[in-house]
Amino acid sequence: MFEPVLKFNILHLIVTSAAGVTILPLLREARGRSLPPSRLFGAVPFALATAMLLLAMGAPEAREPRLWLAGLSVGIVVGAVRGSFLRFQLDRMYARLRLPNGRDGLWAACMLAFFTLAAIGAPLANLPNPVLEVGATALVAACAGYLTGRAVALWRRSLSAPHQTLHQV
Repeated sequence: MFEPVLKFNILHLIVTSAAGVTILPLLREARGRSLPPSRLFGAVPFALATAMLLLAMGAPEAREPRLWLAGLSVGIVVGAVRGSFLRFQLDRMYARLRLPNGRDGLWAACMLAFFTLAAIGAPLANLPNPVLEVGATALVAACAGYLTGRAVALWRRSLSAPHQTLHQV
């Protein structure tokens, strides 16, 4: 009988698509362009979906939910700290927010996509030890947590931030 060489399924395509779509909402803020404060959460659902699906897709003997949860928790804390100190400008008249140094979100999303590919590629490579898959899944959770904590902290700070007029953004 014919056996397929790769164990690739439709869930791999969904997870990699969600990881790739995580990058798109962060491109505008990485360029220093203005956006509504609610758009800070544009990447968060895709990042969390990627992390949860990777945990669910893993082989039962390779799942480490405590390590995944630890990665998510550490990411949330680090993202909240970064969001608490990140400089931004807020125009209350037009409800626009600009992050002059907002490239860290894009870097976190790119790392999330890279670690997603590593987590999917490890079982496809038939490695005997699932350490790479488990570690990459935990790092994806950490990146998703970072984006979540950063977005929540920035949004919370934007509620009480002073007005600054943004010109030509």
